[in-house]
Amino acid sequence: MLLVDSDPQGNATTGLGVKKSLDKTSTYDVLVGGASPEDAIVATDMEGLDLLPADKNLVGANLEIVAVEQRERLLKNALSGIRDRYAYILIDCPPALDLLTLNA
Repeated sequence: MLLVDSDPQGNATTGLGVKKSLDKTSTYDVLVGGASPEDAIVATDMEGLDLLPADKNLVGANLEIVAVEQRERLLKNALSGIRDRYAYILIDCPPALDLLTLNA
């Protein structure tokens, strides 16, 4: 199973014991920087659960992707190459209706 933390607060990330770090590739880098999910996904201490972590940079993604073509499909397109690796992909959304939520 893969958990995608798409909330800039990153509570799913810290709740799973993964330290947020601006030096690590995150959901922000996948959405804005064109990084591959494989570069960002980390294993958690829970067997069978991987995480695509969030960090505070994700708060700026809404503004940075406004002018991007098909901006509401960035996450779907990024995850399309790894969908067959996971039986389930869960997405933790921010508590707002914004581009991050639309992507989820």
